[in-house]
Amino acid sequence: MIAQITSRERMLAALRRQPVDYVPCCPFFSASLKGPQYTWQSRADSLDRIVNGLGLDGVVVVSLNESWHPDVTTRLWTESRAGEPWPILHKEISTPRGPLTAAIRVTDDLEHPNDIPLNSDWNVSRFVKPWLQTLEDVERYRYVHLLPSDEEIARARESFAAARKVADQYGVITYAPCGMGLTSAIQLFGPAQAIMLSMDAPEIIERFLEIDHAATMRRAEVLADLGADVICRNGFYETTDFWSPSQIRRFLVPRLKEEIEVMRCGGAAVTYTVCTGIMPMLDILAELDFDGYFSIEPALGNQDMRVVAARLCDRHAIWGGVSGPIHIGEGTPQIARQAVRDALAIFGQRGLILSAIPSIRAHWPWKNALAMFDEWRRIR
Repeated sequence: MIAQITSRERMLAALRRQPVDYVPCCPFFSASLKGPQYTWQSRADSLDRIVNGLGLDGVVVVSLNESWHPDVTTRLWTESRAGEPWPILHKEISTPRGPLTAAIRVTDDLEHPNDIPLNSDWNVSRFVKPWLQTLEDVERYRYVHLLPSDEEIARARESFAAARKVADQYGVITYAPCGMGLTSAIQLFGPAQAIMLSMDAPEIIERFLEIDHAATMRRAEVLADLGADVICRNGFYETTDFWSPSQIRRFLVPRLKEEIEVMRCGGAAVTYTVCTGIMPMLDILAELDFDGYFSIEPALGNQDMRVVAARLCDRHAIWGGVSGPIHIGEGTPQIARQAVRDALAIFGQRGLILSAIPSIRAHWPWKNALAMFDEWRRIR
């Protein structure tokens, strides 16, 4: 019997498929898509409520951003067009190589109605013009995706020191997102255009990935040096929902292997976010040296968790097991409890971090989330 350990020790042991005192439960809580009236107030709105109130494992997120060239400037403007039901928001980023532009429809439910961030899922279905279309656009993009500057690194060191104090206070991990690759391409080109370019003009996608990879490698190096406990590579849209297995091997695998090596050099556990579309690429996931896979969807997309466990879990951990939208969002307390039992039965006590993936939304039935947590406490 293993003595009780801290949440940080438990999470890292689970990610490395080492023995734990009990299976950790570490979900993420997201804002609602249905509007600001749905909040986490008094439920999961702070690390204290998550860790001490609900008794869950938690994380303190740390980050290091890419840098923009000092000569880059931006401007925004809105126009109305005949036949368009929504205002059109434009943004221009002026770079030393020329302008980078995007335009989106400002719908009533847009999360950022006064800006067009470079990376946002909200942009994609509202694009009038995406950020990237040509090789020249990609070369301009480089000026807003440079290696982190000395100033950015200094700020990251300062913020990491503060984050580490909070993490130590609660005994939880520091968690650092790092790198997006083809996930970013989907957000910047738009899905259809990114996929067409990958076949018709793959050199454009290759050049984009070179730029992203260079920044990711430097960010990973610094985050590893800072001592981040977990570094997570975002591959949410890097699956066969969008790309063929041969494209994934060509575009991603060599770069991912280099990124994993650097991310791990400071002792961090390294995870990879994938959701649906993973069944045809299980061989690829099995060969990659990530410690664990986060956010594999267990109920949508015809994904067989027993096959996933058989193919991946001899040396990879699973951070997931419960479907946020199906078991929590559309489920019942009984369905949520059964999902927990199924996850433990399939993945076992070692190498599992229970989570409702990709997150729990504020407007979903709270009783379902509480049932999930209660069942976890009962059988963990």
